[in-house]
Amino acid sequence: MSDPATHVPALGSRIMSDPLSPAARVARRIRLFRVAAGILVILVGVVAAIVGATLTASQTWPSATGTVQSCTTVSNRTGTSGTRTYRQRCEVSWMDGEHTRTAQLDLDGDQYVPGAPVRVRYNGGTTVVETPAWIGLATGGVGLVLLAAGAYVLLRATRRAR
Repeated sequence: MSDPATHVPALGSRIMSDPLSPAARVARRIRLFRVAAGILVILVGVVAAIVGATLTASQTWPSATGTVQSCTTVSNRTGTSGTRTYRQRCEVSWMDGEHTRTAQLDLDGDQYVPGAPVRVRYNGGTTVVETPAWIGLATGGVGLVLLAAGAYVLLRATRRAR
């Protein structure tokens, strides 16, 4: 007779002992994917809504036209491939009443050379390049749409589980 310790089960016996059918296992994986997708879309929506709110709030800050004083090129590696991106870090100064203010700003493009004008908005120690109001509103709107879509996907995925 054969030893029970060395007994190899028949090929199909493991499948018979699994309580879930193959279709149920696939459905469970799809449901988990939908839950993860819903959470990811919600997180991206939160980030977009916060960025949009910040850009929109900066529209209420005082505006000024500054002058680029000096620039240095800054390179960063992005992604896993190590692709380099280049930006200009420029010192910009402007008049705030009788006081001269100065800030370091990261600017895109080569059009910013010493003496070039640049529109800025400032609030306390924070200075940003002026952007059109629609950019903040559009970014915030996209964030809210993503929040709603993520919540919908997440609710549908969890309701199907019941």
